[in-house]
Amino acid sequence: MQRQFSVIIAGDLFPVPSNFTKFNTGDMSYLFGDKISALFASADYRICNLEGALTDNPGKCEKTGPALYAPTTTVNAYKALGIDCCTLANNHITDAGSQGVYDTMKILDDAGISHLGAGDISTIKRHVIFLVNDFRIGLYNVAETMYNAPGENKPGAFLFDELVVCHDLEELKKRVDFIIVIYHGGTEKFRYPSPQTRRRFHRMVDSGANMVLSQHTHCIGSEEYYKGAYLLYGQGNFLFRSFNNEFTDTGLVIELQFEEGKPTVKKHLVRAVEDRVVYDDEQDFSAFDERSARIDDEAFLQEQFKTYCRQELPFYLRAYKGKNWLYKVIGRFSPCYRDRLIEKSYSRWQMLFMLHSIRSEQNREIVIEGLESLLDDLKGTDK
Repeated sequence: MQRQFSVIIAGDLFPVPSNFTKFNTGDMSYLFGDKISALFASADYRICNLEGALTDNPGKCEKTGPALYAPTTTVNAYKALGIDCCTLANNHITDAGSQGVYDTMKILDDAGISHLGAGDISTIKRHVIFLVNDFRIGLYNVAETMYNAPGENKPGAFLFDELVVCHDLEELKKRVDFIIVIYHGGTEKFRYPSPQTRRRFHRMVDSGANMVLSQHTHCIGSEEYYKGAYLLYGQGNFLFRSFNNEFTDTGLVIELQFEEGKPTVKKHLVRAVEDRVVYDDEQDFSAFDERSARIDDEAFLQEQFKTYCRQELPFYLRAYKGKNWLYKVIGRFSPCYRDRLIEKSYSRWQMLFMLHSIRSEQNREIVIEGLESLLDDLKGTDK
């Protein structure tokens, strides 16, 4: 007879300069507090997403946005928390260049912590299988395409390709009793799944997944059960203070409990306080439950996503315009007026052409290859 056992799955966990020292010393009391530490200690297996590179010799990744890396000594906090496995398929694993990826995998190996989701194109480990009381659990890790593509001799993250992923899950299902998929993707700061994300999650369940968790969104989203499988669209951060607002201050730690092989999902709400994380004593899931109750309302989901995208569009239109000193000056005094002005500066034909360039596989491939070539030509300049 199998006794009850549990698996803990935490979201994004990564040090920042203000808590490097606490990570170096593995200061559990400061970083996680007694309740979170006890929760992790009670589990039979513990998983987290390592959102960046652990390296003492960071290289360069040409990208926009923050580059996340930390000293290798910060691995001590992962060890102190009892982390058994780190998922590495994410958008920041290549932030310190190829050396950063290799250093991260090595320091985890040296610390006795399993990992998956990163490597070069022929060596990426896409799943691990761990055994608890003769119960075989498969952990699968995949990310959306960002700055993280691997090559033949260039490490990166394992990227989502539906045919590959679904085939992998079908084969993995033959070898294990339960499959957990950690999907690093979805829409940042959006609490529902996009239509594409929801379709992908359903297809992964159709191929054998029993649980699919979306990380990367930096906010707590919503949940659903599909064909008996548990789907979480937005786990939120665990301890990852890259930016601080209403979205990133809270996260969920998922406790997957098994009794006689039957799974039960228990959620634990945690919140960030400065550069540490604490257990939320209120455990108020009312807003989460309200969102989840509408997950089958496709018209509602589409409207929510459309509204979000319309709000975010000005950022992209500004970037597509390129350098313009007038817009920069106007933006200092009235960002809203600047954004309206930029929108009006595009003709309908130009907007249709941009849309076609993004939609069309042929044109998208041309633009990606052409921009990469142009950036190579511009290396060493400030253009």
